[in-house]
Amino acid sequence: MRTTVRTARVSARTGLAMGAAVALAAGALTWGTGPAPASADPTTSPGPLAEGDVIYQVLVDRFEDGDPTNNDQGDGEYDPSDLGFYHGGDWAGLTDRLDYIADLGVTAIWLSPVSEQQPLSRDGLEASYHGYFTRDFATPNEHFGDRAELQELIDTAHDLGLKMILDVVPNHTADYLAGTSTTYSPSTYKPASPLDDASYFHHAGDCLFNGLETQTQIENCDLGGLDDLDQSNPVVSSHLMSTYKDWVDMGFDGIRVDAARSVPKPWLADFEAEMGVPTFGEVFVGDVDYVSEYQDYEWGVLDFPYFFTVREAFSADTDMNKLGDLFDQDSKYANPNRLETFLDNHDRARFLTWADDNYQRLRSGLTFLLTSRGVPVIYYGTEQADDGNGNPYEVPIANKDNRKDMESFDQNSNLYKHIQRLTAIKAAYPALQVGTQREMWSDTSVYGFSRRVDSTGAEAMTFSSNSWTTQTRTVPLRAESSITVGTTLTNLMNTGDTVTVTAGGVTGKQITVSLGEHESKVYAPGTPVSAYSPEARNTTKIRVHYNVGLGHSIAIRGDEYPFTWTSGRGARNVASDVWEFEVERIPDGETFQFKPLIDDVTWSTGGNFTGTGGDVIDIYPTF
Repeated sequence: MRTTVRTARVSARTGLAMGAAVALAAGALTWGTGPAPASADPTTSPGPLAEGDVIYQVLVDRFEDGDPTNNDQGDGEYDPSDLGFYHGGDWAGLTDRLDYIADLGVTAIWLSPVSEQQPLSRDGLEASYHGYFTRDFATPNEHFGDRAELQELIDTAHDLGLKMILDVVPNHTADYLAGTSTTYSPSTYKPASPLDDASYFHHAGDCLFNGLETQTQIENCDLGGLDDLDQSNPVVSSHLMSTYKDWVDMGFDGIRVDAARSVPKPWLADFEAEMGVPTFGEVFVGDVDYVSEYQDYEWGVLDFPYFFTVREAFSADTDMNKLGDLFDQDSKYANPNRLETFLDNHDRARFLTWADDNYQRLRSGLTFLLTSRGVPVIYYGTEQADDGNGNPYEVPIANKDNRKDMESFDQNSNLYKHIQRLTAIKAAYPALQVGTQREMWSDTSVYGFSRRVDSTGAEAMTFSSNSWTTQTRTVPLRAESSITVGTTLTNLMNTGDTVTVTAGGVTGKQITVSLGEHESKVYAPGTPVSAYSPEARNTTKIRVHYNVGLGHSIAIRGDEYPFTWTSGRGARNVASDVWEFEVERIPDGETFQFKPLIDDVTWSTGGNFTGTGGDVIDIYPTF
């Protein structure tokens, strides 16, 4: 158990690529505290991407179909019954739903790539709905609309106070060159001019990612077979720079760089300087030492080390000390408050598929996400409990089941309201936007941290538990804290819950915090931004009474998701002869059928059991 009060850390890493360093000296890379870049219209744009923003990530094709006439372009790419093909979402549909996104309280939208695509993969088994099979960087994807519709989307979003983030794909085009070939076959199957010259590409073959590759190999190999562009070629570099600058000048306020680890780092810095808005790169690696270097070349970077660590701790109840091990390395980053953090994204299985569809785990994880350091990203559908079809597999990427159509826009859903509250308190408390994060407590089940704006003393504290039982800890305040003994702190996620700072502990002042099952709390002094009580949970609990013997377990199958008849959900052993499983997805009052199995192999005898959503269901099966 770690109870040491840590001191603040100051990043020792200030290196920038030469191109970015020159731009920084000229003031071109100073964002988040001054006016918007000259290319943006200050009367409509909320300004560039900044610390304190909350991003909503959208796959345009899967969100909303505003114009059915652009769905099928006749290339066999449109099949709404297949998750590997186009489904019809477009910019017009997204524009129609901007109020829904704005009401969630996010401040920016990360849009999937906008450029024209090769309709299908080389083998014809996947369409380019995601935007990563580029044919013509300068032309809009006709499935999504034309430039006028994209401009209307940007302008409408800006009017609602939403920033727009462009997803760029400078590493590759679609797969036109077979293997290591240096010629196009047939000669007409190639990218649009001026990139229709095979000499503009590397020809090193597919990326192996076998742990033996060098950085040079990573930057030269074909990612997923996609043709790898040579950014050192002046024609390639100039075309990418000028084309993406044209898109940015439509009013984009930030950029996400796809496959950033496959692009030379100095080029990334030059690209950001040329674009004139903050960029953050995708560096799909869980190693902080590796990922952190990229923030020396870009404003931010997608925090995959955070993702892998936090998802495991909150979805699978693993050792919470690993969170401390993660944050202990924050000094390796140029600025950890500019890291893009997330629990869900388009390349990983949905959080709920890992968490046994437990909404409480997701609520707790979201509270942690939106209050810990970094710029949080909410992946579309998380707020509507998207289940990812229950598919937890991610080899090589989860590229279908976690990209379902948006099925609900219910603003009264429990998770939507939970995120709404989190974005509201994030907007109201500067400590949750730009505060320095410092650990307060760490053990196997509980983790706590403070975020403080040291120049003002503004402070908020988050405590999280991944235990099924109530956990109580007496926690010293940080030595840096200016909060005094006798101060009342209010849980901003349930304002009826308060604690009082008492004398004692290693710093002379402490609080005692109690956390319920898979709960996260956010405490701050003063009057809360508004009163708040969490939404009531509609929990269905199945209790199977049976002693299965040492080394065996109970699983449950059924006809209502998260249960299926093909594989069981593992129940939790709470006594020698009692196994529990709880779920919130089943509507209150809805009946469903289920059966328990020993080791998910041996069925209970007799007929199915009948359960009702919202009930505690005790059964006494025989086997």
